[in-house]
Amino acid sequence: MSILSGTSELPRALSLDAVVTRTDGFLEAEIDNEIVALSIEHGICYGLNRIGSRIWTLLASSVRIRDLVATLLTEYEVDPDVCVRQVLNLLEELRAEGLIATVEKT
Repeated sequence: MSILSGTSELPRALSLDAVVTRTDGFLEAEIDNEIVALSIEHGICYGLNRIGSRIWTLLASSVRIRDLVATLLTEYEVDPDVCVRQVLNLLEELRAEGLIATVEKT
């Protein structure tokens, strides 16, 4: 239950078992190996660096976060714990901005 009347509870934190995908309503372009996404509804432009752009590409279809991290670990030299933490942080930011959503994987 929320303390504020009329508000819903905050979404649960993402876990490695969560399945996420991009939401609709964005135009995107690649500029110098980085993705720029424009929210049509809100008129906001988002820029992703090279690794963020790679994650965005992997989110083109529903993916379990654990699998996304595993893919990144094969492509980049990074400590697994650091990778997990940074991926979860980025995905939480993307979800807060409405760029991604969790889905039920069947």
